[in-house]
Amino acid sequence: MDQKLEQAQLMARFKLMVKRTLNQSVDLERLSRDQAYARERLAEIEEDALDEDLLVMVLRLRDLFVPVAAVAVPVIEAVPEAAKETRSYKMGARAW
Repeated sequence: MDQKLEQAQLMARFKLMVKRTLNQSVDLERLSRDQAYARERLAEIEEDALDEDLLVMVLRLRDLFVPVAAVAVPVIEAVPEAAKETRSYKMGARAW
């Protein structure tokens, strides 16, 4: 319950701050339900914002409403055991 209240307060503060500082309106329902709208609108506000608190709100709302795209991690192929170079110190320096 506390988390929902905190999220609602953040959204309300965000809407009011955008209205005051940028003279723009934000549809809170669309922001919370439509990821494409949230991504686009938050990017626009981020570009126009001159207030640090507003930018922090943009980042917090982006974390809430815009999922991070999966980052492609390169696959490292396993080297077979036979291909690994190993040193044998049983016969001295020339055993390499």
